[in-house]
Amino acid sequence: MKKVILITAQFPYRGGEQFLETEIQYYKDIELTILPRVQKAEAIEIPKDIIVDNFLIENTLTKNKFIYLLKSLKYKLFYKELFSENFLNIKKFKIFLSSLYTYQMYYEIFDSYFRKQKETKDTIVYTYWNTEATYALQSLKDKYNYTLISRIHGGDLYQERREFNYIPLKKYFTKNIDTLYTITQSANSYLKDSYGFSEDILKLSRLGVQDRNIITKSSAKNSLNIVSCSSLIEVKQVSKIIKSLKVIALQMKNITFTWTHIGEGILYNDLVLFAKKELDTIDNIKYTFVGNYPNEKVYKFYLENEVDIFMNVSSSEGVPVSIMEAMSCHIPIIAPDIGGMKDMLKSEENGLLLSSKCSIEEIVTALSKISFFKKEIIRGNAYKVFLEKYNADKNYTLFVENIKKENKTKI
Repeated sequence: MKKVILITAQFPYRGGEQFLETEIQYYKDIELTILPRVQKAEAIEIPKDIIVDNFLIENTLTKNKFIYLLKSLKYKLFYKELFSENFLNIKKFKIFLSSLYTYQMYYEIFDSYFRKQKETKDTIVYTYWNTEATYALQSLKDKYNYTLISRIHGGDLYQERREFNYIPLKKYFTKNIDTLYTITQSANSYLKDSYGFSEDILKLSRLGVQDRNIITKSSAKNSLNIVSCSSLIEVKQVSKIIKSLKVIALQMKNITFTWTHIGEGILYNDLVLFAKKELDTIDNIKYTFVGNYPNEKVYKFYLENEVDIFMNVSSSEGVPVSIMEAMSCHIPIIAPDIGGMKDMLKSEENGLLLSSKCSIEEIVTALSKISFFKKEIIRGNAYKVFLEKYNADKNYTLFVENIKKENKTKI
């Protein structure tokens, strides 16, 4: 039986990495141990045969950060970055220093962890994020002779999504890893061009959600029902939905627009007040902020309500689970061309792909194509893309099969 050690940010503790809740259901004939790095909430229920080891949580920052930073200064490759990057901005320099001590901290913690393991040569170490913890494991790989694989998503991949377009150290940790699993095809080219990763270690393995066999119906021809689902934070730009609804409702007074937003966040009160100010006096608009829904309640909503469009106008995304869920229920998408959206959305086929900036005028134009979103062929195409790319049964079964075939390499 293969032994896999999965390094997560905080899963199975609540607060993110929801894809893993589905993925771990496919780990058959594998001895799985999860090592979360942080605990901020209670744990979700997981299969009883999976071990959760809090070693990283209990040993993080047992020393002063400054001590880790001093120790990291012995590595010559870090000086390459120091002299090759422009650190005139003190905030960027602090990001670099933070990355150095984080790397050193995980190097020491993992060194201590693996010293206590009886045997590691048949162990697969799998990091869910390609960050400093992965870099530390790359540095220790030869010492402990494990197989090392990693996933890479968005914030740990695209420089453009980070402050100052800067991800420290990544270009120096392209080797001594067996497989780096990407979740979009475009990520492979980005990794090769931006950091110099070898094509030999890059493998596409998309994330996915399960098919609930829900066919969400469209609304009557004189109405347009819109759903959005996200945290109410600045990057999600939900205020753009409010502004766009105001414009189109005043233009198309013969149409009733109904908008439901699922999710909460720091901007909840501000956005509710803004919606009241902008939309409450317009007769042909109905809207609701329903708050956070657990996954099952989202699907129940799609089962019991008519939905014409799922809308996302965020300024930064990876491959949103909310869009996969909507497409699995035959709901077309409106979203901007950011992150992995182009991989999910074929414009004019299963929805409309906006520009990366998605102006109010552009959103209004998309929303005005009401009959397009009600066409059975478009709604069927949404489901077809889900089956082709984001079906959990297919994606995770293949991923686990690939894990079982992993062999140690030195690249």
